[in-house]
Amino acid sequence: MATPNPDGALPGAGPPAPSHNIAVFFHGFFKVIAIVWYWICTIVSDSFVVNFVVCIVLLALDFWVTKNITGRLLVGLRWWNEANDTGSAWRFETLPEGVRQVLPREKRFFWTACMGATGHWILACIIAVFGLSSYIIVAIMGLLFSGSNLWGYFKCSREAQADLKGYINSTSNTLMQGAIKQQLNSAVSRV
Repeated sequence: MATPNPDGALPGAGPPAPSHNIAVFFHGFFKVIAIVWYWICTIVSDSFVVNFVVCIVLLALDFWVTKNITGRLLVGLRWWNEANDTGSAWRFETLPEGVRQVLPREKRFFWTACMGATGHWILACIIAVFGLSSYIIVAIMGLLFSGSNLWGYFKCSREAQADLKGYINSTSNTLMQGAIKQQLNSAVSRV
């Protein structure tokens, strides 16, 4: 095992990755504020227009911060759409490993917040469909904003795609093994 230098760094490890505490804060802040406002807006104001506008502005701020700032800083990914005369094209970019310095806790927070927000807006849409909320359009917009960021960053990240494939493979193997065991047990019990 390598012995740390007097400054605490391992030899040859290079400088530590910079921490992006402000980006982490705003990555969570706008998501939480938009979600909280969605659920308490009718308590604060009776005006549908005011509640709608405030919620959409908060969702737009969250979308912009996630897409243009925290994705680059926290996970080294970015995505965008280029429009030209022949149509439009989606672009996905991952910084090379040597250039990108990502802290595991920031990466974990980034993906957890993106998936959690998208999951919340899916749940909010389901609740609104059953008539428990009159703000279905806001829930749909929240799902579109957070879902498009999640999809864009998922398309950028080869690591996230590999993790999903591994999860699907392990889950399908587990389900298949369970089904085979169940069939064998039922066949043995009949004999």
